[in-house]
Amino acid sequence: MRSRFLWPLLVVLAILAGAAGTLLVNRSYFFVDDTQIGAYGQWYEIGTRILEGNWSPINPLVWQSGNYLAEGAWGLYSPPLWLIGLASHLVPNAMWFSTGVKVVCLVLGGLGMYVLSRTFAATRPFAAAVAAALPFVGVTYYLDAPSWVNGLLAWSFFGFAWGLARRAIFRGKGLVLSIFVCMLLIGIGYFHATLFLAVALAATLVEAILLRHGPTMVRGFVVSIGAGLFAVIVHLPALLTAGVSGRVQSVVNTGLLTADLSGIFASSTAVGVPQVGLWGVNFPDAPLLYTAWFFPLFFFIEWSKLAPLLRARVSVIVVLTVALVGVLLPSDFGPLRIPIRMMPYFALPLLVILAVGLSRAFLRPVPRRRFVAAVAFTVSSAWLTFVQSPKYGPAILLFTGVALLVFALIYRLTSAPTSQATGSPSGHLRSGRLTGLSATAVPVLMLAGACLVVVPQHVVHPNGPLTDYKVPHSVSDLRSPLAGAAGDVLVVGGIVDGIVHPDDWGETSIGNLWYVSDARVQNAYTSVFYPGYQDSLCMVYQGSTCADLYRKLFEIQPDTGNLLVDNLGVSSIQLVKRVFTANEWETVPAGWEIVEDSDQTRLISRKTQIAGAGGVVWTSEGMSVSNVVSSEDSVTFVADSVPAGGGSLALSRISWPGYEVSGGTVSSEPMDGFLMSVDVPASSEGQRVTVAFVNPGGKVQIIAAVLLVVLVLTWTVLWLAAKVQRRHRRNALSDPAGSGGLERLVLEHRLRSRATAAAPQPGSAPRAAGSNQAAVEEETNG
Repeated sequence: MRSRFLWPLLVVLAILAGAAGTLLVNRSYFFVDDTQIGAYGQWYEIGTRILEGNWSPINPLVWQSGNYLAEGAWGLYSPPLWLIGLASHLVPNAMWFSTGVKVVCLVLGGLGMYVLSRTFAATRPFAAAVAAALPFVGVTYYLDAPSWVNGLLAWSFFGFAWGLARRAIFRGKGLVLSIFVCMLLIGIGYFHATLFLAVALAATLVEAILLRHGPTMVRGFVVSIGAGLFAVIVHLPALLTAGVSGRVQSVVNTGLLTADLSGIFASSTAVGVPQVGLWGVNFPDAPLLYTAWFFPLFFFIEWSKLAPLLRARVSVIVVLTVALVGVLLPSDFGPLRIPIRMMPYFALPLLVILAVGLSRAFLRPVPRRRFVAAVAFTVSSAWLTFVQSPKYGPAILLFTGVALLVFALIYRLTSAPTSQATGSPSGHLRSGRLTGLSATAVPVLMLAGACLVVVPQHVVHPNGPLTDYKVPHSVSDLRSPLAGAAGDVLVVGGIVDGIVHPDDWGETSIGNLWYVSDARVQNAYTSVFYPGYQDSLCMVYQGSTCADLYRKLFEIQPDTGNLLVDNLGVSSIQLVKRVFTANEWETVPAGWEIVEDSDQTRLISRKTQIAGAGGVVWTSEGMSVSNVVSSEDSVTFVADSVPAGGGSLALSRISWPGYEVSGGTVSSEPMDGFLMSVDVPASSEGQRVTVAFVNPGGKVQIIAAVLLVVLVLTWTVLWLAAKVQRRHRRNALSDPAGSGGLERLVLEHRLRSRATAAAPQPGSAPRAAGSNQAAVEEETNG
């Protein structure tokens, strides 16, 4: 019982120690790039919307950033994100809050790996060793943990989701719980994690089918269908929206974060930079392809004994193969971007295989030629890393030397011949579980090294490779910019050519951090884009715009004849002066006035404020409307007059898929490149017209939700009925003198007959491993 809790505790302590070592080198390590300008502000806004009771999936204020179904990770179907959003309002420091969230994710990911490895028959010590190593895989620790936290959040549930699914399918325990954990992963909205969960569940279902055991197959289908139905609910709207977004949908290779086999081969070296593409050059200063320093221990495994173990656990091979193919894809493969994001899902099954091999097929004694092979692999990996990043030569040499010393120690611990091997007439080596001192020492060395290597690694590579925007850490400082600005605000300027100016942050902000401010700013972060809006405002993903936008705002638009600034519903404009090459910011248009002016920024506002984004901004000739009422997800108006041939109007919102009109139709083409256009027939004159956003594929979502509820309730009822039946059977068997005694004799005879029939006959092929046991357990459990 003690070891049952000891090894998971060691996993937690190792991960916490590694994270603490990182923070000793760089205390703001976990708060950079997309976490600063995307995730933290998003969490804060999720908390705000929950506190306000606002569950609208659309927000016209932030325009192309406001389709929360398409953006993903906005918590619409995710209790973990609800909790994170609410908690963000309680912690006054954004950096420490983000650090805490990420460390929790790392711990969850490690514990999930432990659970998963145990379901594949790894022993506790080796399951703990690989579980402690998984959070420090290069992409996880140098990209997802510092920056791309949505990937980290979904990844942190992956081991639990797959492991509990295997437990439910093959052991018949916790099926509803396994579906729920799968839903937690899928609800984050991160497509790569959902994709690999689908691969893992499909492969596990195949594994169940190969057992040819009916109840196991049924449980496999129930878990897979349950998770699949929830995936439809979460991801279908984004898939239906993708066609109008600015995301690349074809297959191209820009070289962005691509990898090759040489880099993967060198992935056991913790320092240095193996080959990773970034627009034709190597990605600098981060070991993104690092997986685990102890991979050369594969040479200490008896592969001929490991092979049949893996044939009985084919799902891990399937996931490993799919992940390897994914990592080697071009930079854009339809909806899949940045193939290196799949490295965590390549490292995970590889570590599982290593844990199973070391647990069940460790060579005893380890032959000298296997130790030499491990040394050769380690040196080759280090050499490939060195030739691609020679400036890290001394660090690579030092790391390699220490690793070789540890491998030599493990070799000494495991090279003494066993009595069985020595006395074997065939001279064959014995493989299987380690015993004695080596059974504990080897996994402890692996576990300790996994966390200890983080400190020297971060001395050499102290930062992730992505941008640190150096934004304020205090929530009160993040709330102060433009707190008194009137109406909808547009910021002209921001980050230009990737150059960060921290002095600006006292007066302005960036991306989703504008959600923390009380100002209504439309320059939010987006991962989706809307081409017409993006082109008209020259706005990049983090909300920055070009200086030329100031001039364009006061130009007449071709379709509506309005000024662009009027179509946007903007009442205040902040000008970040350093983006202007001349003094164009000095011009103040008619009807506007200077509100604030400093060396860094200028704020101008309309003398008469106008309605913000979402309402009617233009009507065609002969058409007029009144009583316009606009909310985030709808706008209603009375069509006072409509020409005989019908009329049209434009709304200050983007025409995303999902909008429906009662009393009209959404035009196929937007106005002025991005404004929603609505056609109103003459029959609607005098009538109230409503334009409302409904989830794309909403009817399919409802059907999927109903089926999911029915599936879970049906299984729960059947499970309760079986539980009552088992209790009744136990009560009957406890009475040998009564009729229950006869039932007990019948059951015992049935089990003996099945066991006899299950025994392999001479010359017959053996049945699939585990099928007899599963059948007998099923009969015993009712």
